Amino acid sequence: MPTLLEKVETELKLPREQVIEEGVHRYLEGELRNLSVELSKLCFKYGVNSFNGLMEKLERGKVSELECFDDLTRLEYLEIEREKVQRILEEEDKG
Repeated sequence: MPTLLEKVETELKLPREQVIEEGVHRYLEGELRNLSVELSKLCFKYGVNSFNGLMEKLERGKVSELECFDDLTRLEYLEIEREKVQRILEEEDKG
């Protein structure tokens, strides 16, 4: 039984490499959107724009560590992942 990729390749007469490249690009764009949405939700929750903004609120005592620790950790992770995906997409656009 042929795979989806094989069907697309034979029935639509598209080169496998093109299908894979475009699929990966679309996946990364979707991932970037998802990461950005999740980041926005967390930032909105605390009225900040970034991990650093939440850290500043924590340092000034406007939120407690107990209150925001999990979200702070999540924000840091999401920002790092978003930067990775953005970098990959930018490198692809340049190349």
